[in-house]
Formats: sequence, structure tokens, C-alpha cells
Amino acid sequence: MFWQPDFCGISYVTFTINLSMNKSGVSLRASFLESVRPETAFHLLFDHLPGVLFFAKDREGRLLAANRALLDLYGFAKEEDFWGVTDFELLPRSLAEKFRADDLRIIRTGVAMLEMVEVFISRQGIPAWFLTNKIPIRSRDGEVIGVMGTIQNYEKQRELLPADSDISPALRHIAANFHREIPVPGLAERCGLSLRQFERKFKEHLKTPPQQYIIKSRVHAACDELRQSKKSIADIATDLGFYDQAAFSRQFRKHMGMTPLYYRRHYR
Repeated sequence: MFWQPDFCGISYVTFTINLSMNKSGVSLRASFLESVRPETAFHLLFDHLPGVLFFAKDREGRLLAANRALLDLYGFAKEEDFWGVTDFELLPRSLAEKFRADDLRIIRTGVAMLEMVEVFISRQGIPAWFLTNKIPIRSRDGEVIGVMGTIQNYEKQRELLPADSDISPALRHIAANFHREIPVPGLAERCGLSLRQFERKFKEHLKTPPQQYIIKSRVHAACDELRQSKKSIADIATDLGFYDQAAFSRQFRKHMGMTPLYYRRHYR
């Protein structure tokens, strides 16, 4: 007589053990977090993550936690001068209104907003694109009491792509020709991909559609022109591939939160 293993029995026992271990782990985690003192500064770990900015706000949008890198971005030497400020004190009003609307949506719905490509502006007016993740902060009874998030340099996201990435030929072409008309099907062809494959891979790697990436490249270049040159806004618009000044102003305001004229007067 030969012994035959009862695979169903083994699977049941294994499942039971794993389930038991999982419940034990969940209990251990809950116990650990409950025993942590409220003032324990987990967020200070973000001071040691290069390229990562951290923030936390209350329901009124007041910044009450941040790492050193975020304070430096906004030019605050002393932490105590930063606590309690809002985006409206740090950014152009229309840009602050956009960020506030996102925060209120998270507070209202309790749903995170992840991998958003957004612009931030230094006090010198130099723009940089960042990848932002925002999640709700909940109290012990489950109420959403604020929003916290991380911000990472968007350029670093692009640099992480290997040189032989499927979409590298498209990125090189955009970098050299963003001021010209660039049909997206042509970019896909350069990469040897179907249009659908190309758009999926582009958004997967760079968190934004290719056409929006081209527009962001133009807007970023426009900021340099507005700060450093004496060209008219109309000339900057046409030089950078926008249909006309109205189209340029519309896209600039959408991404920068202000008009090109306001940007030039404020940061030149």
C-alpha cells in the first residue's frame, strides 16, 4: 500500500497557518502603532531621502509638518517661521487655489490623489516639475483631519529611464524639437511601437501623456525666455510652437497658475 499525500489537506493546513500568521501580524501592527507616542517624528526620516519632499496640512490647509528639503525650496531657514503658513502665502494665487481644491477633494472623499505632475516655483521664479502624491490623514476615530504627501523631482523620473528604453528616441526628439509641431504618431513610429503601445508606455514611465509633456516643455522654456529675454510675449509664443499668443497664455496660465505677463513682471 502506497501513501498518497492529501494535497487538499495540505493546502487547507497551509492556508490556515498563513491566515493565522496574517491575523497575528495585523494584531502586532495595530498594537505597535497604538503604543507609539503621538509626537514620534516619523516624518523626520524624509530628511534623509534625497530628492523627496514631504508635507502635511490640516483641514484649513496650514502646513504643520515638512522635511528640510521642502523648507529650503520655499526659502525658510527657520522651521518655526514655516508652521501654519498656507499655499496662498507661498505660491501665486491661482496655483494655490488649484492645490487647495485638490486638498479639499481629498478631505471630502477620503480618496488619495497619486502621481500628479505639477509645477512648483522657487522664490526666484524658477519653475520645476514635480511628481506629487497626496493621501488623507485620519484621526483615531477615522475622520479625515488633513492631507499629507510627497513631492519628487519630475526630471529625476525621466533620468531613471535606461538609455535603451523603448521611448528614449521620442524623448530625444522632443528635447530637440519641442518648439515645433510634433505629431504623436510620428513619435510612436520612431520608437517602433504602435500608437496605443507608445502612449501607454509613455504615460507609464512619465506619468503624463506625450502631448502634455510637449506642452510642459514649451512652458518651462517660456519661463526662461520671460525672465531672461526682452522678446515680446507674442514672439515667445510663436518661437515656442504655440498657435498664437492666446493659446500660449491659456496653456501658461493652466500650468503656471498665472499669465505670462504677470510672471514676467513678478520674476524678471
